[in-house]
Amino acid sequence: MNNTTLIFGIILLIGLAMVIYKYTHRMGLHNNVEQLETVVRQIFKEAGKPVISQNRLIKGLKQHMGVNEKMALKLIGRARMEGFLKGDSENVELAED
Repeated sequence: MNNTTLIFGIILLIGLAMVIYKYTHRMGLHNNVEQLETVVRQIFKEAGKPVISQNRLIKGLKQHMGVNEKMALKLIGRARMEGFLKGDSENVELAED
């Protein structure tokens, strides 16, 4: 019984550590505006167009930042709030500096 409790406690601590790491990693991505702007500009540079589809931007964010689609959409929203990205739900473009 004592070994079972110890093993269960260790598994619980490892799970808790993983949840905390994932949360801090995602919030770090969301709060690092300079990195986000750099990645978005790089995606536009790779596309070679001033206007790209939002789906292409999502795929680029997923590839460059290693996030899922939901987090990519949150990052696009953050970029719009910061003012360096504009557009509608289908197409996006960089805002003029």
